[in-house]
Amino acid sequence: MDMAHIIVIRCYKPGDELYCKEILKNSVMSSMNATFLGILFKEIFFQVVILLSAIMFIFFGLPLTVCSLVIPAVAILVYIGTYLEFLTKAMEVDKEVFNIPRVYMSNAFSCFWVAEAFEPYLMNFNPKDVQYKIMTEQQFCDSNIDVSSHTKKIVGTVALSKSHRLDKGAWIKRLCVHEQYRRKGIASSLLNVSIQFAIDQGYSCANVVASEYTQGGRELCLKKGFELQQMYHKSILGSLITILIYELTYQIKPDSDNYAPMIDIRLSNHLLNY
Repeated sequence: MDMAHIIVIRCYKPGDELYCKEILKNSVMSSMNATFLGILFKEIFFQVVILLSAIMFIFFGLPLTVCSLVIPAVAILVYIGTYLEFLTKAMEVDKEVFNIPRVYMSNAFSCFWVAEAFEPYLMNFNPKDVQYKIMTEQQFCDSNIDVSSHTKKIVGTVALSKSHRLDKGAWIKRLCVHEQYRRKGIASSLLNVSIQFAIDQGYSCANVVASEYTQGGRELCLKKGFELQQMYHKSILGSLITILIYELTYQIKPDSDNYAPMIDIRLSNHLLNY
């Protein structure tokens, strides 16, 4: 495998915040369009359009051509509402990024990790076309690979923190990978590290949430052994328009003779792609 292109999964370090901020914000906003388009095909959208059109036609006597303008008008309102919702979430993420040392790195029961890409200075290939060697920070240090002629940048993140709702439970958060580096096993490796951390710290379970419009992340978690815990609706425009949220749980059984070793094998195998 080409050792010129490496991904190292390591803990957050001071100085990473600007890169984390950019990648997390882009990740939040990248699912906005999919969410907006999904809402347009929901039954509630057509019901609102028909209701408003009927009111304009019956009670105000407006021609059908004018009533038909309800469709783009409602679509624009939905887009604005969706954009504001995602912008608010992005701002919350921005604020959290600058508090990573306090929120995730100040105790032994939480952590924040990044996936850092090492690439040649004169890289003539699109990252989408490159195969990367993925390893932990310890594996990287033990390998003594010369990266003096490489550039480095953060291309993925994940975090884990203690749950205040679940007894001995943890939340896996901020799992994201730069668009150009997806489908290379990076998200899988980040998830592996967070799961192993939860096992090592004695958590009974690790939960993650995903919307109905982040299908890729949800499928990855299911492949890793997560199970559906519950589903609920989150408001976008008040109670009128909502999106479906999936809460998935990874049950940790320390007393199982077969469970933990299976995870250890996955992680010790150089975090290879699935």
